[in-house]
Amino acid sequence: MGERDVVFLVGFMGSGKSSVGRALATLLRARFEDTDALVEAAAGKPIEAIFRDEGEGRFREMEWDALRSLDGASNAVIATGGGLFLGTAQRAFVRRAGTSVWLDVPLEVARSRAGDCASRPLWRTQDPIAFRAFFERRRAAYALADLRVDASRGSAEEVASRVRLVLNC
Repeated sequence: MGERDVVFLVGFMGSGKSSVGRALATLLRARFEDTDALVEAAAGKPIEAIFRDEGEGRFREMEWDALRSLDGASNAVIATGGGLFLGTAQRAFVRRAGTSVWLDVPLEVARSRAGDCASRPLWRTQDPIAFRAFFERRRAAYALADLRVDASRGSAEEVASRVRLVLNC
């Protein structure tokens, strides 16, 4: 990875973007950023509280602000929120700023990793058909990433090693 390279990890909740991102940053001797953490720091409260108090629309604005705050980043691995790569403008930003890597996991793996996670506002476990449709819509956006890595098995370090291989660095 060169001095100006930026890797954006995209994927569904529970795909390991944050844990793999930390491990990948260590492997690449790069800085690590997490857009969800940036949003929480800016808001001074957790994401679920932003959703509850201000709504998803405000959260998406804050998420977009967090991404734009990373404009010009170099030698960085950036874990994005699960919905960040859905927007056309956000995908264009990522494409211009670096390389996107989709950490792909089946729904069953995401569900087992995240469980019945109340801290994930969009984790709808009540209606399995609606949730499956939600998952598949997001997968269609993630498929637009530059690269894809199977993140369904192995430790964060093992997945990070696979990402490094597909990045050829």
